[in-house]
Amino acid sequence: MFAPAKALDACRAFFIQQGVNIDVLRFDSTIAAFFDFYRDERAEGCAVDEDGDMLLFEWGAVDWGEGEHFELSLARQLIFGPGDGKIWQLKLTYAYEPTAAFRALGAGNRWCDTPDALAAFREWVDAADAYRTAAEHAEIGIVSIGFYRTG
Repeated sequence: MFAPAKALDACRAFFIQQGVNIDVLRFDSTIAAFFDFYRDERAEGCAVDEDGDMLLFEWGAVDWGEGEHFELSLARQLIFGPGDGKIWQLKLTYAYEPTAAFRALGAGNRWCDTPDALAAFREWVDAADAYRTAAEHAEIGIVSIGFYRTG
């Protein structure tokens, strides 16, 4: 178990334990390790049966003020804290130039609400056009991992 506020540190430590180079973050191995982190490690006080610990796969063209790009991300959403709690996301993001191939994918998302649903979720992600296109262009993507408050 890890303290939710330390999710980024816990994820990095898990990656290192799994042999993932956190300085390079290669597409396939990093995403596989992110799935394994969700499967194997629970966040203290984030009730899985109350949507307190879920995964989100999302993709689409975005502009966060620095120009448009295509993002593919896998986020672990954690809800913790007193009262209704705070919503945070540990987010692994790959960013690409918005080429015609990426624009053709549109935008979308899919949730995994429990570790029990992870195998089917992972199978869906692996078959998704957005995932396969991003994997084909992984060498030109820019990767980042961070921990953000969303609500």
